[in-house]
Amino acid sequence: MTNLTTLEKQIFEKLFQMNGGYVLNFSDRTMGEFFRDDIGIDIYNQKYNYASGSKANRMRGLWLKADEKTVGKSVLKLIEYIENQILLDNLKRADFPTERMTAAKNIGEKLLGTKVKVENKSQATFKNGNINITLQKEVFDHVQKLLNSGHYFNAVEEAYKIVRQKLKDITGKEKAHEAFAELNQEKIFGRKPKNEADKDFFEGVKFLHMSIHFLRNEKAHTPAQDLDKNLAIHYISLASLAYDLITRK
Repeated sequence: MTNLTTLEKQIFEKLFQMNGGYVLNFSDRTMGEFFRDDIGIDIYNQKYNYASGSKANRMRGLWLKADEKTVGKSVLKLIEYIENQILLDNLKRADFPTERMTAAKNIGEKLLGTKVKVENKSQATFKNGNINITLQKEVFDHVQKLLNSGHYFNAVEEAYKIVRQKLKDITGKEKAHEAFAELNQEKIFGRKPKNEADKDFFEGVKFLHMSIHFLRNEKAHTPAQDLDKNLAIHYISLASLAYDLITRK
């Protein structure tokens, strides 16, 4: 049995397009062949029969019954399959955001017991009176070209946009006051609050994201204008922190 968290399963369900009983663009035949040839198992074995027995439920049955290395291998092979299908124009790149692919890959590598890089986390160092901050990778990668070209106003807007999209990917809600409802706490933080300090922390992160919401609206509803580079970097650092705090789990 594989111990997957609710969030991890949600990431897989979204990435592998399991809504409606399907898995990606597999037919019954091609799914059987994929798991036989690439994973080395019979996905239609009674062992993996779950609920209706649909392709999606076969996957869920695999998560329930198979060992972690088998599930990890299947995740990485499915990601490889997605990439190949995109190259063949059988799947659309836009349907598979890089951050979602990366999150699933990290989970697969964790299940296999291979080392997962933590480079996505923001980092900071302090030396000789100077603070150096390495922005959260997903945020920085998204705005790097805009920063390099001096489009600081647009870089800030895009940084806030990607934070709000990440919140929506996790909770299904883009507005912070809705996304941070009590029923979403485990999705965001991986746990319910254990004490008053946890409750205060959760509230603090919620209000940080509410600030992102309003600051992004101000940028979205204002014509692009000159923005001081130093101020832009401070704004983007705020976005990096907001993104980091909902992806640490």
